[in-house]
Amino acid sequence: MTMEEKTYREINDCRPQVIEHFIGQSQVVKRCKVALEASWNQGTKLPHILMESGPGLGKTELSCILANEVGMEDGPHEQLAQNIRTPGDLHALLLTPKDKEVCLIDEIHELHPIAQTTLYRAMENQQIFLETRRGKKSRPVKIANFSIIGCTTDPQKLLQPLRDRFKLILELEFYTEQELETLLTTRSKQMGIHVEESVFSMIAQRGKGTPRIALRLLESTRMVASSENAEVITAEHFHQTCELEGIDHIGLTCSEIKYLKILHENDYKARLNIIASRLGLNPRHVSKIIEQFLIRQGLVTKNNSVRVLTQYGLSHLRQHHTSGE
Repeated sequence: MTMEEKTYREINDCRPQVIEHFIGQSQVVKRCKVALEASWNQGTKLPHILMESGPGLGKTELSCILANEVGMEDGPHEQLAQNIRTPGDLHALLLTPKDKEVCLIDEIHELHPIAQTTLYRAMENQQIFLETRRGKKSRPVKIANFSIIGCTTDPQKLLQPLRDRFKLILELEFYTEQELETLLTTRSKQMGIHVEESVFSMIAQRGKGTPRIALRLLESTRMVASSENAEVITAEHFHQTCELEGIDHIGLTCSEIKYLKILHENDYKARLNIIASRLGLNPRHVSKIIEQFLIRQGLVTKNNSVRVLTQYGLSHLRQHHTSGE
């Protein structure tokens, strides 16, 4: 079957398998195609690749496509950096791939600095050093000539020597609303579900430029429609979904709206620890997850630990989240 003819049961089942079917990130895709063509023509492995972006923009999906393009039908050899706790864990991962295969380390910035040092030396010299009996020198072991793909949401935590070993650094960007609409339309067709066309634009407006969020909203709306045994997903189903999840017209969640109200109640500014305490959340969670979209949209600004409600943020709060609501 072609991609258009094949249908799937779950949204995550219909991820693209080839680079031509990847939607969005046009500049990144172009660079990946050049790298693939060069490796095919030269008969070499892909270069080591570092993908940087916020969560949910397609780093892992693109990594799996690249692995598939080089002939790994079951995907790359993959490990989450948080699960690499000992030198043995890292050595086991690096000894697994064969020549020209792909090894994916997700959230690579979470590697301990010692592990990062071991990794960049392995990338440079194509060997690792295994511990032997006490009192004896470590034994060098040759590893296969494979490609490392590192995915990170916090590149500042990477050691510079490790970052320098990646020959291709790809910075994934947030999607436009049109790109999200295209993605949603394509996935809906692949899954064989019927959706009113207006729903795609409404989801895209609230998708925060992030495919993961937009696809989750589509799946939640599908659930609401299924609960009513409806054959077509309508705008009304989407409005019900937003009401159930507390999502406003630009995609703000209950926590984000409460964040803005806390600033409003504190003369338009407050310290991060105070906001986190009022939300009942860890300050790191607030900084890394809750406030990122608010700052990107210009609803909030920050100066060191102080967060300030902007005029746009105040206007949005007054128009759409009055005390009466």
